[in-house]
Amino acid sequence: MEKTEYKIALLIDSENVSPKHIKSVMNEIAKYGRIVIARFYGDINNLSKDWHRTAQDHAIKPVHQYNVAIGKNAADMAMALDAQEMMYQEKVNAFFLITSDSDFTPLAVKLREGGMHVIGIGSVKTTTQAFKSACNEFKYFEYLDEDDNEEEVVPKVVEADKAEIERTIKGFIIENGIDNRIQLSRLGDILVNRYSDFDPRKYGHKSLSNLVSSVNGVVLNQEKTTTYVSFKSAMGKDEITREIVEIIQTNKSKEMMLTKIKQELEKRHPSFNYAELGFTRFSKLVASIPEVSVSKNAAKIK
Repeated sequence: MEKTEYKIALLIDSENVSPKHIKSVMNEIAKYGRIVIARFYGDINNLSKDWHRTAQDHAIKPVHQYNVAIGKNAADMAMALDAQEMMYQEKVNAFFLITSDSDFTPLAVKLREGGMHVIGIGSVKTTTQAFKSACNEFKYFEYLDEDDNEEEVVPKVVEADKAEIERTIKGFIIENGIDNRIQLSRLGDILVNRYSDFDPRKYGHKSLSNLVSSVNGVVLNQEKTTTYVSFKSAMGKDEITREIVEIIQTNKSKEMMLTKIKQELEKRHPSFNYAELGFTRFSKLVASIPEVSVSKNAAKIK
């Protein structure tokens, strides 16, 4: 399925964004479609020469707004009002909101309700979860600038985060694929729908295909013009069921609580996940073993 090429409105909160990010922002936007409207908002008199030069280089129109009251940001209000007017004029179908300011959360929600595709770009450290969740997609300056900006400190990949996304990828393939197989593009859509700020670069990979290829048991297959992702558990069902029987037999009564069986399995196989074998619950896996019967929360050798 071909990706939608969007007609884009680029709106920049210049008082909240450094001009050094704009080049990488423009490169990211090019992946989505064509810019129809490009504006940056702020008190033009207070912006640096770098901002003026950057705006001219990228043909971004300035929208000057004095801060007319203490404690109020008139530029933010002007940006929000213009965005809604653009939505109703139907000249665009996507918005890039370049800001880390959580005050734009209601605007992102309103644009999405109006059928717009909203992509936010901001800072890892200062963007709130509420604003990220309000956008269809959210990206971080730190990852976009990784190649272009040596001054920017790229956050290190946290191993726990990497382990979680690997589990999530496997789970989505199992739950949404057919015979543990799904289109790579479909997997990408599901990940973005689940995590608005999903980006392979957060996990040290340039692309989704590189990230997926790094997950144990997951392989990519090309069929004509379509790339598929397949997952095969490293642990076979026969092997696991045999070990479950062995574990239960260690008890004199030949009976054991399901939670205890699962704990013993995880000691032997730390990455054990019954979902990888096609089961929605551990009890269903145990109940599928011919030699074992399950009653309440316990399993017993027949």
